[in-house]
Amino acid sequence: MDLYKKMALKDLWNLGVNETLIEGKDIIILPENYKENKDSLFDAQDSLNISKLLKAEGIACANSFDLNLDLPTKDRKSNDVWIGQMYILNDFVVPVVVNILQSYLQPLILQRKNRRDERAPAAEVHIDINIFKGADKTSISYNGDPEAFIKIMKALNNNDQSNDHSI
Repeated sequence: MDLYKKMALKDLWNLGVNETLIEGKDIIILPENYKENKDSLFDAQDSLNISKLLKAEGIACANSFDLNLDLPTKDRKSNDVWIGQMYILNDFVVPVVVNILQSYLQPLILQRKNRRDERAPAAEVHIDINIFKGADKTSISYNGDPEAFIKIMKALNNNDQSNDHSI
């Protein structure tokens, strides 16, 4: 793992995560509050679901369980999707990530479009993504409309493929 990725993940070392558990991983999904005290950490159910979907597609993905953090899971009672912190260490998996996120968020997108009462709160997606491409890092902190989030991710992916640089 290069120095840039090690520096970005320095908070993991403070939690006692062994660096060898991250070697060879394409993606790491961490709790949204992973930079806090280990006693206050928790995983969101959605982040665990996303990591399972990524692994099913053959992506080398690690979540808190894989990193031996042994955290409780928080299952929120809302329609929002909480994914937490996603570190894409190898940018070649971005198209797969975009497809999985789009499939996972599709029910929220349809729900927002079919709302009868516009005054009712619409479901949102909450995620922080860091994409590494060599020494460059693209960071997105997003809380909002799932359809707009997918458009942002697709634009990012299309830009990387056509221009071969980060935005």
